Amino acid sequence: MCLFLTLDTGNNILQLFAVMTVFVLILVVAYFVTRWIGTNQGRNFFGKNIRVIEGCRIGTNKFIQIVKVGNKFLILGIGKDEISYLGEVEEQDLAITEDGVKTLPDFKEILAKVKQKSFPTKKK
Repeated sequence: MCLFLTLDTGNNILQLFAVMTVFVLILVVAYFVTRWIGTNQGRNFFGKNIRVIEGCRIGTNKFIQIVKVGNKFLILGIGKDEISYLGEVEEQDLAITEDGVKTLPDFKEILAKVKQKSFPTKKK
């Protein structure tokens, strides 16, 4: 009877090691698949013609983003269910850093310029 309990305990230990080994293998495979998907999605996300330059959160689920489409820089208002065209900005109005990321020197000035272009004031 004592031999039967010893074999059963040894069998349980082997089953535990087998389950742990399978669990670790699943974790390793998931890690490498996640990295592979991340690198492939990154290559597909950054195209040559459309690039998000900068974004700013202005509220819950509301953003203003500068997007480069071709050679134009567009200012877009992005909400939960819609995207609105706010205007364009010239490349010389943007500050360019070494790594190619563009940042705005003063967003209020650029927004005022866009408003003037979109809604010119009437002269009497």
